Amino acid sequence: MKIAYVTMHFPVPSEAFAAVEIRALQRQGAEVTVLAYRGAPADAGQLLAERGLADLPVDYGGIAATLQGLLAMLARPGESLWLLGKVLRGCWRNPGHLLKALSLMPRSFAMLQKLEALRPEVVHLFWGHYPSLLGLLVRRSLPGVVISQFLGAYDLERRFPLSAALAQQADVVITHARANLPALAMLGLPEDRVDVAYRGIEIPPDLLKPGKTRGLMVVAERLVPQKRTADALRLFAEIARRRPEAQLMIFGGGPEAGRLQTLAAQLGIAERTVFAGHVPQPEVLRALEAAEVALTLSQSPSERLPNVLKEAMLRRCLCLSTRSPGIGELVEDGETGLLVEAGNSAAAAQRLMAVLADPQAVERIGQAAQDRVRAGFDVDRLMADRLARWSALVRRQEAGAAV
Repeated sequence: MKIAYVTMHFPVPSEAFAAVEIRALQRQGAEVTVLAYRGAPADAGQLLAERGLADLPVDYGGIAATLQGLLAMLARPGESLWLLGKVLRGCWRNPGHLLKALSLMPRSFAMLQKLEALRPEVVHLFWGHYPSLLGLLVRRSLPGVVISQFLGAYDLERRFPLSAALAQQADVVITHARANLPALAMLGLPEDRVDVAYRGIEIPPDLLKPGKTRGLMVVAERLVPQKRTADALRLFAEIARRRPEAQLMIFGGGPEAGRLQTLAAQLGIAERTVFAGHVPQPEVLRALEAAEVALTLSQSPSERLPNVLKEAMLRRCLCLSTRSPGIGELVEDGETGLLVEAGNSAAAAQRLMAVLADPQAVERIGQAAQDRVRAGFDVDRLMADRLARWSALVRRQEAGAAV
């Protein structure tokens, strides 16, 4: 099966889940091409190689692609005016969305030309917000192609008006947590129109019971305010006062890095905290294999079942997370991890210390966490299900065309 993945930016250092899905599809024989609205990042080749996708065809945006799209719009005045009308009617109340959509129209037409040459059976909008522009064009110009639209927490937070317009026409709408269903219902999509499909992770066939380093705690996330990495530092400071062997490793880069390093010094934990920056994913996974505890204290409204938490659970870490929408679909408090209220580092540290004092509880929770991820978040199983769904839709399209 030929599948086109449509993204905004690819690859992104802090987002490995697209690469995980694509690798799983390739293992099952699918032919995947990525179309990105934005230009290639400076380290695109390195990131693709790190993620085992060095040979993946990626079509990038940029100045040349924009000019190509403008020429395509001039050559297709009917479709250009049609999409322009959609944008104006849908976005006139929101200048930000309007300007963004207008700026992305040329790239959308350039990608349409690419798809006309590629002729995939499925176009999957990995992001369901601004890529809806391309989805609408595909529905009009390539009616035999299956349109698969992902609408996750970030897409729903963006509230791009044309997302809902495309969702009414897409062959399948996919979301990654049941917690998103009420917001999708507000877009006019009842539950039976939405596939809830968790984002999975790769489960190594030879995964062994990892040897844990007592006191090692890991945070792996982009260092931005909404991730609340500062709360993790404050929690660790509480733990460090009671456990002399405690150490913290923070993986990831971002604009908050300098401020967080200053905070670590102020809290007196600088010598016991390592800011590793962005590193290849295998290095993060090795750290999680050794870590006793993994922390995810994000308060981002678009956070849903983070992959790093699944990776940590698979490696039997004691995972502590703040309560966020949908998190209960992954972590059962006290059974497969610990859930705490946001903003109270002292209470979270007390809860963590109480569990760490009971080695049998740590072992039980770690085993249950690994079992939960194996059973519900194996990306190969999940993507096999998605391929079967897409195949059924392709057959339905072909049958309709033959009538």
